[in-house]
Amino acid sequence: MVAAGTTTTFPEVGGHAGFDLVDTVHWRLDDRRAIDTLSSYDDVVRWCNQTGVVPNGDGGLQAMASGAPEAAAREHAAVIALREAIYEAVFESSPSAVELIAHEYVDALTRSVLAHDDTGLSWSWRVPSDLTGPRAAIAVLAHELLTSDLRAARQCGDDACGWVYLDTSPRHNRIWCTAAGCGNRNRVARHQAKKHA
Repeated sequence: MVAAGTTTTFPEVGGHAGFDLVDTVHWRLDDRRAIDTLSSYDDVVRWCNQTGVVPNGDGGLQAMASGAPEAAAREHAAVIALREAIYEAVFESSPSAVELIAHEYVDALTRSVLAHDDTGLSWSWRVPSDLTGPRAAIAVLAHELLTSDLRAARQCGDDACGWVYLDTSPRHNRIWCTAAGCGNRNRVARHQAKKHA
């Protein structure tokens, strides 16, 4: 759990915002060490702001959440369910996860409007500016991810990490979420094991 009042910088190693959302769980594959960095609705808003998932900033979402804590808690739970559905759909081929994403995507579109971008040359979905906005934006990006080419989808080779990413390396042989983190730690562990053997 992240201490209250601290500013969290969320990982952006996934190559797609949907995978960056999944990576807000640290040490996913180790129940004893797992850390969920999206422990509140405010964390969801901070993640959306950092990644640019909700256009034009949060529009006062944190203030809205303070005034409607039960609604914010429901939205937080729904975002967490979407995050887990992305992981389960891509890495476990879960039909129920795909169904949840499809349902949330359709719901998001019914509550959003098509609007011109700043240049006036293209259109994009504008999600609601209320507490449901982050969930709607995440549903749209989850659908975009699921309907894309997922042959490059990978999970970190570390036994405990669990971070996911799109392998865009030239040879498509990336093993670790980050070379400096899990890559280095595993190389050192292998070296130590050989030394003691």
